[in-house]
Amino acid sequence: MTKTRTITKATAVVAAGALVLSACSSNGGDGDAGSAGDSTTITLAWDQEYDSYNNTTAGANSSKNAIVNHGVTSGFWYFGEGGAVTANPEFGSYELVSEDPQIVEYSINPDAVWSDGEPIECADMMLWWAQQTGRYDFSVIGSGGIEDTVMPDCELGDKDFTLEYEVPYADWASNGPSHGNTTLMPAHVVAEQGGLTTEELVEAIREEDTDALADAAEFFNEGWTISGALPDEELIPSSGPYKLANYDAGQSLTLEPNENWWGEEPATDNIVVRWIASDEQTQALENLEINIMRPQPSVDLINQLDGLAGVEYEVYDEYIYEHLDFNFDSSPFEDYELREAFAHCVPRQLIVDNLIKPVQPDAETMDVRNISPFDPGYDEAVAASGGDQWAEVDLDRSSEILEEADAVGQEVRLGFIGGNPRRLQTAELIKDSCDEAGFDVQINAEDTFFDTDGGLSQNTYDVAMFAWSGSAEVSGWNSTYRTPSECTADGKGNNNGCYSNDEMDELLSDLLQEFDTDAQLEIINEIETILWDDLVTIPLFSHPGTAAWSDNLENVVPNPAQTDIVWNMWEWTAQ
Repeated sequence: MTKTRTITKATAVVAAGALVLSACSSNGGDGDAGSAGDSTTITLAWDQEYDSYNNTTAGANSSKNAIVNHGVTSGFWYFGEGGAVTANPEFGSYELVSEDPQIVEYSINPDAVWSDGEPIECADMMLWWAQQTGRYDFSVIGSGGIEDTVMPDCELGDKDFTLEYEVPYADWASNGPSHGNTTLMPAHVVAEQGGLTTEELVEAIREEDTDALADAAEFFNEGWTISGALPDEELIPSSGPYKLANYDAGQSLTLEPNENWWGEEPATDNIVVRWIASDEQTQALENLEINIMRPQPSVDLINQLDGLAGVEYEVYDEYIYEHLDFNFDSSPFEDYELREAFAHCVPRQLIVDNLIKPVQPDAETMDVRNISPFDPGYDEAVAASGGDQWAEVDLDRSSEILEEADAVGQEVRLGFIGGNPRRLQTAELIKDSCDEAGFDVQINAEDTFFDTDGGLSQNTYDVAMFAWSGSAEVSGWNSTYRTPSECTADGKGNNNGCYSNDEMDELLSDLLQEFDTDAQLEIINEIETILWDDLVTIPLFSHPGTAAWSDNLENVVPNPAQTDIVWNMWEWTAQ
């Protein structure tokens, strides 16, 4: 039995893949775990229920979907061990064949088919390209450089295609179709549901005929949302080693092997994901109802895990950080003075002292957003941006601003996902401090906060509190601060508060085109300075990660990046 209490340091990599909402809450039920942990089934506990087969859209980009879809839809690369960009030769191959112009050639495995037998080919790539450019009505998290590529000229049935960049793109190696939130989706399904043949879908993309694509885009954006039951099997084909199988609403989802998977068979027949509240997972692990858990750490949790026999666990650094986002579209915080007043009253140091240091004694406030505290360049970014000046509260200045603005008693809707004890404690500390300054903070925890029709997507908050899960990338957070096409659930990408700044947009474009690491850090310093000057968001702390699993399992390896504990789920085995 191994119990690791030290913080494992993450490996720094430069990669891509848009940030993912890290949702930690409780929506689980009881239910019978059945054969959890036998030789054919491994059960993972998660604290939010899966709700979309298509987590490439802005509204469904959440860890609750990513941890399931990682084994169901695949691509040319994924975040592998240590968070490193890892090629997936089972899916295909790709290489940079020219630097000027920058051209990347992709080749899909000749044997690659969807689980319904349809070949994975040019049509799927054309749909992916259309979505990722942001030029069409397909919801997208962020275009991430694909908007600056030439339309691929592959023909239906082709397994090869080319991306030619009109401007340089530094993260080309991790910018093609992947596992996760930039994966290929089945074009033949989208075409049929949009009243088109696959040939007509591709032709409409080539002609940029958004009218012809309207029904297809509507299905793409909304048709794979799950509520109460999985969509019909023919609508959710798999391109990975597993496929979606049994679904028990409010309880669990079972993944079973994809019989048409052309690669190496997964080591375990069935992966079951059970939705269990964070504070109930340790008991479920002790009762052998589950085999793996990934809750947010707390002192109580660590003490509980220390007392369990037959369990291994690890506390480690990860690319997840907690923060507050202002709503620039429909809240009083369109006014800079009110953002400044609120920033002065948020007790960032107290939050870290009370809630994080008991688990991670050397924890500090996170004073920039886009470089993790354990990565090179963090201290320099803090010094350059002045982020550390906001670590301590200044209630006097906060009150003074409110009085000058005649805004004493200003109500603040603090929105976040329900069911997370630590996040509720954070909200209570913010309320106590900011109410003293003169705000009236309304704690608004919603179980549906991350849903497409929930508070974050619909901007029914003044300040949102949540976490981003990513990697050591420079391109993955680009859409988080880039001016959105429109301030809607489908149009704003990861820029939930709909912040807009032309200078920021230019710097973000410069960053995408910069290959030199030192020069990238200089641009990031400029970006962080603007983010603090404009008070776009308030970073709170970097999340320490915790994973625990039954000691009869093999190949369970925590991961600091957004692929999380499931990055190698097809290798998990139970003895």
